Amino acid sequence: MKRKLILPVLLGMAGVLAGYADVKVNLSPGSGLKEVAVSHATISDMLATPAGQAPKTVSETVPVTGDSFTLALAAEGPSRYSIDFSDDSHADFYAAPGDDLVVNITSLSPLEYTVGGSPLMDGMTLIDSRLAPIVAEFNSLRSQPQADPARLNELVGNYNAVLIDYIKSNPAEPAAAYALLELDGEDFMEADSLLQPGARASILYPFVEMRRPYIAERVEADRRQRALTDGTVDAFNFTLKNMDGKEVSLSDFRGKWVIIDFWGSWCIWCIKGFPHLKEVYEAEKDRLEVIGVDCQDSEQAWRDAVTKYSLPWVNLYNPASDNGVEKLYGLQGFPTKVIVSPEGKIMDITTGEDPDFYRKLATLMGERK
Repeated sequence: MKRKLILPVLLGMAGVLAGYADVKVNLSPGSGLKEVAVSHATISDMLATPAGQAPKTVSETVPVTGDSFTLALAAEGPSRYSIDFSDDSHADFYAAPGDDLVVNITSLSPLEYTVGGSPLMDGMTLIDSRLAPIVAEFNSLRSQPQADPARLNELVGNYNAVLIDYIKSNPAEPAAAYALLELDGEDFMEADSLLQPGARASILYPFVEMRRPYIAERVEADRRQRALTDGTVDAFNFTLKNMDGKEVSLSDFRGKWVIIDFWGSWCIWCIKGFPHLKEVYEAEKDRLEVIGVDCQDSEQAWRDAVTKYSLPWVNLYNPASDNGVEKLYGLQGFPTKVIVSPEGKIMDITTGEDPDFYRKLATLMGERK
């Protein structure tokens, strides 16, 4: 069963294999199902569909005999299949003509299943079984109001480590492309270079090729952003309006440490980070200012959020623009926090709610005199 943390898995295509085979689906004993809805989208359609749109899908109702049924694979070529048990419960797998797969549904509530019979699905099932305990803990922690960001970040690292280990150990297997599509940034670029011809022939691999330019651009943007934080680059000045409609500039705070907090009312992790940021601000506000720069909100949504969360620092509204403040600092996501020294130099840029940010802040600011 596929389980995801961060990125959605995309699947690619290869040439149509000779011959057609069926998929045997075994349901858990006593399921009581008389029929199931099954849909599929060809990989070629998935590749051709513009981002943000759903590919063309073919649906059918398949009768259940006893506790099993059989699906005929689409003749059009490699496809993504979904056996739908409810709106939010479905078993997914990927097959090409000629594959001979078995889907074992071991539980309907909660849905648990395995898929085997092809090198791709065997590999995916193995990967997902290794990821399952990591994903379970991550989802459990994330649902808690006071989730520990450090542990969440550790779990993300563990998740990536499983994927990287699989690729290093199985660089020629079709499922290595599946693992690669779950990675991002430099992890993706480094693992991509390890793939051997067998993995590059996977029906997933064209999506690797589609993602590569985007990720390469992100990696380069990260490199440029890191170059800004060597302590020699002047912070980019900006002037925005506060809650009273008064114009406020970053340069107004020269002589104090400044955290520029890029956030939005729509950003869950931005909101979750406010309590800790408030604690630091209260303890250090004689030598530290926080400037909250709202992004991607209407002005009313910004005002409502500032009031709702009782944000005690300088709050500025950043209207949507091709030259918005967030573009000056090369933001890669939200929240992003920028540390500016009293001399007006960029000292750090941290993307995401990372507890290590506050360690870096304390080190930069040093002990109180």
